[in-house]
Amino acid sequence: MHSSDTHAVCRGCGKVLRGKPDWAGGHAYHPETGERCPRTFYGGFVCSRNCDFKASVEQLASMPSCHGAKYPDGGAMQKIRENWGY
Repeated sequence: MHSSDTHAVCRGCGKVLRGKPDWAGGHAYHPETGERCPRTFYGGFVCSRNCDFKASVEQLASMPSCHGAKYPDGGAMQKIRENWGY
């Protein structure tokens, strides 16, 4: 997982985004497109659907009973659909 105390970072790929970190409130924006970056089901910003999927799987796999997870759980998958429309 990627994070920073000073600026927004994509939790999937580590790309530095425009905006404050998720914990500081506000929004983050993609540096090239200027589009608003959504939050994952577990918190934090992501810059693409692939990064949303990756960050959700990494978070789930870090939980004690979910070691080795390869797909997001139901709640995270629903949030991915809401964030990206498919």
